Amino acid sequence: DGLEFTFKPSFGRISELGDPQSIVSTYAGLFGPRAVQEAAFVLATLCEQDDPAPLIGWSDADGDHPGIMPPAEQVLIARHLMQHGIAGKARPGKGDGHFSDRFECAEYIAAARVHLGLSSADAEALSMTEFQVMFEMKFPDRGDKKRDVPSREEYAAAMKSHKERSNG
Repeated sequence: DGLEFTFKPSFGRISELGDPQSIVSTYAGLFGPRAVQEAAFVLATLCEQDDPAPLIGWSDADGDHPGIMPPAEQVLIARHLMQHGIAGKARPGKGDGHFSDRFECAEYIAAARVHLGLSSADAEALSMTEFQVMFEMKFPDRGDKKRDVPSREEYAAAMKSHKERSNG
């Protein structure tokens, strides 16, 4: 019917999913037996249009009414949105492997305001992926990054050690 739906996994919208623990619980639920129900909730919350029911379906006294998007697709899109919204994908595979049982949107909004100089509205509009990209651009040489390439001093020391072992 020419309907168009857009979804925004911004900090402001993610916070509408519930308290910090509920947000993580909802994300985890996308990988469990209630994935279809959790996906519909995520898509309804993150949708920029007022009524996503034609797309995702709805339930009423007459029963369940499926939307035009298949449930499996809803789950995949909801997972993708949550990934960008709370975990980020700016540097895939570079995570520290730690799990948290809560996601504090307010902390990231405050960090964007303080460190990136954004207004409250602009900070709330960021997704985690956008936040990570902007933070990396603003602070490219943070001390916690591991170098993939040795410094000149490290290279010289390694070569000296190698020569000493080869000649000795």
